[in-house]
This record gives sequence, C-alpha cells and structure tokens, in this order.
Amino acid sequence: MPIISFLGCDGSGKSAVIRRLTERLRAEGREVVCGHWRPKAFVAESNESPLKSADDPHGQAPRGVVSSLLKLGWLWMNWWLGWWKGLRNARRDGFVFFDRFHADLLVDPRRYRYGGPMWAAKLACRWMPQPDKVFFLDAEVDVLLSRKQEVSLGALEHSRALYLALCKSNDRYRVIDANQPLKNVVEDVLKEICKHY
Repeated sequence: MPIISFLGCDGSGKSAVIRRLTERLRAEGREVVCGHWRPKAFVAESNESPLKSADDPHGQAPRGVVSSLLKLGWLWMNWWLGWWKGLRNARRDGFVFFDRFHADLLVDPRRYRYGGPMWAAKLACRWMPQPDKVFFLDAEVDVLLSRKQEVSLGALEHSRALYLALCKSNDRYRVIDANQPLKNVVEDVLKEICKHY
C-alpha cells in the first residue's frame, strides 16, 4: 500500500481530511499510520512545537546558511532512518499518511526557518524517500483566509502558486478541490486512492 502525503496552504483542511480518511479506512479493517512533516527517527524532538509552528508559521527568523544546511542534513537522515526503521514495513502492511513532507520545504522555506541555498534543498529532497502519491488540497485564497487568518493574503497567494507549479512538475501529484465541503473532499481523495490502489 502507498505512502500518501498531503500538501496545502494553511486553511486547506489537511488535518481534517487525514483524520476522516483514517477513520474510514480503519473502519474497513485497513492499517493506517499517520505522520507529520518527517518520520520521527530520532528520540529527541525538534524544539519547535508543531502547535507553535501552526499558530505562527512564519514568525521566526530563518537560520543562517551553515545551520540551515546542518538542519537539512538532519532532515535527510530522519527520512532515511525513518524509512529503514519502520516506514517501509508500514507501507507494506497498510497506508501511511503524511501531513506535509520534505517537498514542502521547497514551497515554504520560511516555515521551516531554512536560510540555505535552494539548490541544496532541491537536491536533498530529490534524494530522500518519496511518497507514492501526493494530494494538494487547493482552495481559493479567500476561502483559505475565511478558515485561518494567521497567514497574510500575499503569502497565501505566493504559496498557492508555488504548490500548483510543483504539482505540474510530477505525475505523482494530484490537485483536489478543497473549496468544497469536507465530506466531498474526502470522497474525491478516496476515489483517487481506489483508482490506483
């Protein structure tokens, strides 16, 4: 079964969609493992709490070049250790869902305080384990702002454009209309999953 990642601007409903999908698939007797951004390959967690990041995703200044590259290497090791320590087995036994994954760094480096060269980030992302399928939950900017006001209009427009460009660059990516009610979004994702798996 696949590793499926979900990308989307803040307010696109990634967490809600993953939660509903997980409930549906587990009710059918499927194994589902969920992750956020990276596998937890190391016991020591980052000192950036997910909640703090979600509440103010661009509130902290980027790291310097050297510390950004070290953090990028740490992320690279997390993904490979996570793959060998559990992801490949979880993938074989059921579904693995990720709310964001390393390609998100290419769209929104500020969220992860990345201040290094983008060519290094692109190279590292290319050589990390890849999801089998990526769903980009796309919604109009005014819809996103009505759901979540923490990110500015300009930042949302910029991120959405970059996500859509990323989706065009790889046939593993699918754009899902997230303007519609949650139930419909979940059904659209399930149809795509059933079509391929």
